Formats: sequence, C-alpha cells, structure tokens
Amino acid sequence: MSRRILAGAAAFAAAGAILLPGTPAQAYSACPTNTECGWLYYSDAAHTNEIGGHTTNCEGVVQSWGIQSGYSQYIQSGCGGLS
Repeated sequence: MSRRILAGAAAFAAAGAILLPGTPAQAYSACPTNTECGWLYYSDAAHTNEIGGHTTNCEGVVQSWGIQSGYSQYIQSGCGGLS
C-alpha cells in the first residue's frame, strides 16, 4: 500500500470523523453533501490492523485501496469551509 494513501486515511480518520462501529457496509450508498465518508476495513475485531478502505473526499473523489472485506467501520466527517 502507498504511504500517501495510508497517511490520507489516517488524516481523514483523525479529522473528527464520526465512527459508527457495526454499521453494515450494504447500508452505504453515497456521502451526504459537504462530508467525507466511507469504510475502513480491518483484519481483526479490535480494529487494530487496517487492511483497506473505500472513501469519498469533499471533492467527490472516490478512493479504494487494499482488501475490502473483514471487519468494517463506517467513517464520516464534515468538510470545513464549504457551504
């Protein structure tokens, strides 16, 4: 995996993301307006080993990386400065 993508995912999660554990991936269809959101995937139930993800940033760019199965966690945070 690219360090840039991992750093982006870490920054995304650290930017005040709302974490909703246990939300099924099938419920996700699109990010609400003015938000970044998506799914992070982990190899373990404790969510200590991130193995992949699928996110949409504030500009609507979709990024997918790694393995997108296993233990998932939905993440969402607002886009600062957008109206």
